[in-house]
Amino acid sequence: MRTYLLDTSAVRCASGQDLGARSQSAELFASPFCFWEIASHLGDPADFNRIKANLMKFRHVELLREPTASAEQDLALAQVGVEDSLETPDVIYAMLAALCASKSIDELYRCQIRDSKGTLRQIDGCVERIQCMLAAGERQFKRFIANVRELLRNREVVLDTPGAFHSGILDLTNGWWIQVSSRSDQSEESYRKLIRRGYFFYAYVLYRAADYAGRGATNIDDNDFEDAKLLLHLTIDDEITIVTSDKGLKKCLQNAIQTLNGLNDDWYATRVQVCDTQSLLSMK
Repeated sequence: MRTYLLDTSAVRCASGQDLGARSQSAELFASPFCFWEIASHLGDPADFNRIKANLMKFRHVELLREPTASAEQDLALAQVGVEDSLETPDVIYAMLAALCASKSIDELYRCQIRDSKGTLRQIDGCVERIQCMLAAGERQFKRFIANVRELLRNREVVLDTPGAFHSGILDLTNGWWIQVSSRSDQSEESYRKLIRRGYFFYAYVLYRAADYAGRGATNIDDNDFEDAKLLLHLTIDDEITIVTSDKGLKKCLQNAIQTLNGLNDDWYATRVQVCDTQSLLSMK
């Protein structure tokens, strides 16, 4: 079976019926950030039913664990301090069951759910908690993008060739290694594994910063944070297709894939692909 990772735009664009049908012949995955991004709008006035309909589509996909915690586990690092409810997809599925039975945000807030450990959880106020979590991550990530953008504007980093982009991505990924190496065995194998896990995430950072610098843009899109988190699920080794209707994300992935496969180095060769939502739904 082919494997696909859907972003938020793909979930919004596809109908639940189409996703249900496609899930019979393909493995469909989504980041929890995709769910949280949509769920953060549940409290919007007069929008509950539309948002609920979008969220119910997640019954047809398999939700992945929170990507930072997952990455740290894969890299055999000390576990990052992520709230347990953000790590476990079963909490989201339990919330979906409560949402299915609710006709308003007030009804949803009166529900209680149990996770796979049997722990009783309160839904009351969950939208506000999701909004706060996303807003904090967006602020931090926008500062990161802005700092890289300034390096490009000041010509401290020049991205005039695919090789320069590749080197820039490795430099950013090395920054991650500096932050976490003390929690690793500091071996060459661990370092190389981190490079393969972080490449697409930091490619997104660099490509988006370069786009903002090139256009002289001052405002950074809040959704960059969620898109980058999506790519933190990836490694260079994955054989998976990212599904997105977001032209900016699609272009970024195409550039990163082309850069990796253009190095003529088997160590960097990748089978990661990208397609739009309609292509996913029409594939035989």
